[in-house]
Amino acid sequence: MINMEIRDPYKGNCIRSYNELNNYFVPELELRYSKNPKSKDSKIPEVTEEYNSYRVWLLFAEFEDWVCVQVAHSKTDVKEEIEFVLKCLPQKWNRNDCELKLKDSQFYKCVCPVPDKGEDYRDLLYRKIGNESTEFIICVLDVDKYLGLEKNAEPNKNDAERIIEICKNQYAEAKIAYQTLAVYWRKVSSAIDGQTISYAVEHESEFK
Repeated sequence: MINMEIRDPYKGNCIRSYNELNNYFVPELELRYSKNPKSKDSKIPEVTEEYNSYRVWLLFAEFEDWVCVQVAHSKTDVKEEIEFVLKCLPQKWNRNDCELKLKDSQFYKCVCPVPDKGEDYRDLLYRKIGNESTEFIICVLDVDKYLGLEKNAEPNKNDAERIIEICKNQYAEAKIAYQTLAVYWRKVSSAIDGQTISYAVEHESEFK
């Protein structure tokens, strides 16, 4: 079980659950994977090209309840990112937890593994997550539905619409990471996601 000590700026947050947000996920693209060989979900699921029609995805792991452990977005290849996660989750965790160095994520203290020289952080992270639970759900976010955006027949016809199109995926990633307190999520301070988190902390009531 992971250490779930929330960092001070977020201790009063109301954490949104998988069930509360499920209406914003694309139902036909939900993937379930179990490390239990007796489970019906023990086979690594197929990730089709359809996933690349979307940009933001979430990973939930089951503890006492479903916990959002990661949120991410990709400009071009969500399919590749999800395939990478599914490749790493079942792999053997061969690190000594007593010697493993950890650093803070955006919302939690001392949860993110620090890779040794030459190690790939993503590979290490998802193997760690795979060691902490046996049941996983990967969801794809319908960003327009989540943000309440209407699809226009002639999109991006002015600067306001172009700004939304450029920024909406990073904003949605940060917003839903904030709402779920995604355990391993980390912002890029100078980017849209970092600015979104700073705004959310100052205007908490707008993000409930």
